[in-house]
Amino acid sequence: MDNNYGHLEVPDILSPVEVKEKYWGKIVNVCRLENCSLKIIEMNADTQSSMEFHTEKDETYYILSGKIKLGLRVGRGVNRSVILNSGDVYHVPKGLMHMRMALEDSVIIEIASNDTDADSHIVEDGKTYNFKELVNE
Repeated sequence: MDNNYGHLEVPDILSPVEVKEKYWGKIVNVCRLENCSLKIIEMNADTQSSMEFHTEKDETYYILSGKIKLGLRVGRGVNRSVILNSGDVYHVPKGLMHMRMALEDSVIIEIASNDTDADSHIVEDGKTYNFKELVNE
């Protein structure tokens, strides 16, 4: 960088940092900065991720397309959920157990802080877990 004229070269076009195929779809890690990452999460209809939580990472989802049921475990193991539609934004704070269930083919944009695989703590296996909510009587 030149102090008089700014950047003297055009930056290169980049490729995604990583693409991970999953049993429910795929994750495209678009970029990973020191304290932030941007991912595109593609989920196939009628699939779900595992129930997990993070101790260092906050996640914010933007539902680009589709419909997601976000399963949450709160308090003393109480399952609750929220339905996220195209255009919705949802913040998942660190420590909150969560899982994504695709009600239809869906694309989620995820912005996360402090993103590392070591901070994904699996609570329930998405391949076998049946998410059930407590129904108020």
